[in-house]
Amino acid sequence: MSDTTPKSPAEFVETMLRSSIEGDRLVAEYIDNAPLRQAETHVAVNGFIAAMAMDALRRHAPGSADALAELLDHVFTLGDLTGPSYRIAKAMDYDPDAWIAQIEQRLAQSRQPGGAR
Repeated sequence: MSDTTPKSPAEFVETMLRSSIEGDRLVAEYIDNAPLRQAETHVAVNGFIAAMAMDALRRHAPGSADALAELLDHVFTLGDLTGPSYRIAKAMDYDPDAWIAQIEQRLAQSRQPGGAR
């Protein structure tokens, strides 16, 4: 497990807000690189939404927030969120396989010489 893993709902909120701010600042830095700008925009928006959701949970259901923070302590390392997110998307009748295919296609295009900028 990572030493930077949030151990409490308050730490999670702080981490997500920091991630959101960092992502937003990187959007400006990568303004001429469409794939990187798009990725950083997603980081900024997702971090902000996650922070708001966890803060609301912390205020209205502190026991649930603590349980979620404990669960996140076990999965919040690089790459470990794909599995739980994939299962949630499947349970909600989304098609995460199509999303993954689109992501991989964008990555392949951006790696080609003269790829999308």
